[in-house]
Amino acid sequence: MDTYASWIITMHKRKWEKNMYISKWWGDLIGGSDDSLALIDYLEQLDSTDVTLNQILKDLGLDVLLSEGDLKSGGSIGFDIKNANGMFRAELDIACSALIDLSAIVLESQKSGYVDLHDLDENRQPCKLYIDASEEKRNLLRDELYKFSRNPLAYELAELVPADDMIELAEKAKMIADELV
Repeated sequence: MDTYASWIITMHKRKWEKNMYISKWWGDLIGGSDDSLALIDYLEQLDSTDVTLNQILKDLGLDVLLSEGDLKSGGSIGFDIKNANGMFRAELDIACSALIDLSAIVLESQKSGYVDLHDLDENRQPCKLYIDASEEKRNLLRDELYKFSRNPLAYELAELVPADDMIELAEKAKMIADELV
């Protein structure tokens, strides 16, 4: 790759990174999984750009898992997705990971006033989404993030992710929780 092409890529990455408050976390351990992309698929297919966190939690099935306290063992969550062939069920395999991603997205919406799906995944069309997150629901997310950060290796995700990465993810989850006020 020539120097100019490399410079263009670097400038594009810098521009992209500056667009999001959560860029310091988004892209690897947070926002970097297949479940992250599925979560963005869900947000992309919503009929409205004004949504509530309560509705998102219900649609994904996270409301039930949170009320049962079943995030450690993974739980079954997902959503119905529309495509040219009709409807099918998209599953999110690791509930705690999806919750961490969603918490970061809610934080982005809270800090910036919206979240642009293109900023979350540059392969998406620009689409500003406004997430209304009540204090009660933000506290619910915060509580779960704090639980995860205290004992990340107790979660099913630890079977798939190296311990060092789990510790780093727990630190990032705590930082997000600290800011979700």
